[in-house]
Amino acid sequence: MSTPNKVMADASLLSHPREPTHAFGLNDKPSNVVSLVAGFQHFLAVFGGIITAPLIMAKGMGLSISDTNYLITSALLISGLATLIQMARIGPFGSGLLSIQGTSFTFIGPILFAFFSLPESMSNDDKLAAIFGSSAICAIIMLPLCYYIHHLKKIFTPNVTGTTVILIGLTLVWTTLNNLYKQYSIAQQANEGWLVIVMSIIVFSVTFLMAFSKNMWFRIASITAGLSVGFVVALAFKQVDLSVIDQLDVTFIPEPLKYGMSFNWGVLFLMLPVFFITATESVGDLTATCSLSRLKTTGDAYWKRIKGGLLGDALNSLIAVCCATFPNTTFSQNNGVIRLTGIASRKVGYVVAGILICMGIFPVVGGFFQMIPSAVVYGSTVLMFGLVSFSGFSIVKRGGLTVRSITIVLTSLIAAFFLSRYATSLSFLSDELKILLAFPISTGAFIAIALELLIPKK
Repeated sequence: MSTPNKVMADASLLSHPREPTHAFGLNDKPSNVVSLVAGFQHFLAVFGGIITAPLIMAKGMGLSISDTNYLITSALLISGLATLIQMARIGPFGSGLLSIQGTSFTFIGPILFAFFSLPESMSNDDKLAAIFGSSAICAIIMLPLCYYIHHLKKIFTPNVTGTTVILIGLTLVWTTLNNLYKQYSIAQQANEGWLVIVMSIIVFSVTFLMAFSKNMWFRIASITAGLSVGFVVALAFKQVDLSVIDQLDVTFIPEPLKYGMSFNWGVLFLMLPVFFITATESVGDLTATCSLSRLKTTGDAYWKRIKGGLLGDALNSLIAVCCATFPNTTFSQNNGVIRLTGIASRKVGYVVAGILICMGIFPVVGGFFQMIPSAVVYGSTVLMFGLVSFSGFSIVKRGGLTVRSITIVLTSLIAAFFLSRYATSLSFLSDELKILLAFPISTGAFIAIALELLIPKK
């Protein structure tokens, strides 16, 4: 199953290795025509994920048309630049592999929760400043820790990572269903509630059928296809606001520190465990890419690539938040394309980066997706977020289902939801601690880590 988030990656790439026809290796240079065709296939695989994550966050925050377009367009442009850094291997930064960068779905829940947990007296710009500033600190913290990732893996075990991913999926499914209900309630005032139901069901069905198709290309294009069909249906029912395009600039230039930067302890502790989780997931992505590129997945050279890739993730996330868009991580969809085409050449990656940058220069691309009604977006994402939870169970299962692992996971899940429900009523806690405990994902991750360290392995 190919999805816009690494936690929904096709784990069979490594567990069931079917050898691809190895046409071009990492340092080979296919012709310009072959590079362009292969690069466009990679672009189609990652485009939906790069666009959808900031779109969901912007819609969830209720941002203006101009701010929403900025976040989407900047995400495209920064993804292209981040991909170049990841492949070019500048100094210690970058894996040197055909690895595409983008905004991770893993950050959606924490960022939306942080946004609404901040004081209502703060403006949207101030809240974004706190999120971007705290994320910048997290990225800086990750830079030195990347050198010790092999030690961190002892802490972020399958039990910890799986618990966190399960909580991410469940939290996002609940939030999405609430948002769908709100859309239905608003539309019902004009006796159009049925339209919300119809559009969301159609998008869900198209995405589901394509995501579970035997055809790899259908699976890769499932999100983009679902959104496209939903857009056509919404257009037929006159639910699309075409005036959005008229409000956009012709070209786009990112504005560093557009919303400013500030710091909030609560937001920092919400985001930091998610940075750790995405780092451990990136290890899996990069290992799969090494394997598909016919490179060794053991030894000093392998770990140098892994550390370089994680340093690239941290640097790219820092660049992203400084340019007022969301953190960046490696994507896993391109591994499916490498497996199908047998082309692992960096030249193809440079083509993908160029396409992303060109798309980011023109705001009309983001504007098109802004016109998609919220009901259409939520109809697609409720399936994806549900599958995130299942992937969390798969992570735990791959680590071995024992009494110990089940105890850690279930205890962490129950405690996380219990604390998230009652934390705000505990008057003796500081506001920052209330924000942290009220968010089940970070709370569950910390509890799972504690149990992993305290419960004997035998």
